[in-house]
Amino acid sequence: MFLEIISIAVLGFIALVLSVQFFQIALGGYAPIIPTKSKVIKRVMKEMSPKDGCAVYELGCGNAGFLRAAENKFPNIKKLVGIEYFFLPYLIGKIQVSLRDSKIKILKKDVLRFNMNEADIIYCFLNKPMMAKLKEKFKKECKAGTQIISYQFGLPDLEPEKVIDLEGGRKNKIYFYTI
Repeated sequence: MFLEIISIAVLGFIALVLSVQFFQIALGGYAPIIPTKSKVIKRVMKEMSPKDGCAVYELGCGNAGFLRAAENKFPNIKKLVGIEYFFLPYLIGKIQVSLRDSKIKILKKDVLRFNMNEADIIYCFLNKPMMAKLKEKFKKECKAGTQIISYQFGLPDLEPEKVIDLEGGRKNKIYFYTI
């Protein structure tokens, strides 16, 4: 009996979290929870050349796959920060990072309310409406020379410095900007 009550409570909690996330995505313009493919992360790592002591941010980090790859490939990165709005991916990411000796910090924050003025490199795999909202935020908050790397969705009305066209369709691109 006790086990059944616990099971129902856990399932109810999961249903509540998923419902809230669905409505935030559908009505709030937030990006769905879809991790970046490992082949895309590997390609971005190949293109990156972070300076010693730089700060790398991942917006909508989920389980921080991009940050973990950056930490492994570039030990000279001083600060690795993941921003995740949704509770479940945030929790999974926090657990995964805590299980290893990592300098990655994952914060449960809204990217639109988080100040990115310390970032040297920002990676995001969000959606078109969110990228439109972030464009002005990047211009306003980021220091000169901050590199923005976006998978699939570019910053509207800004010309990227470089676009990598991956195989697999017209949306399968990586955009590189310098603010």
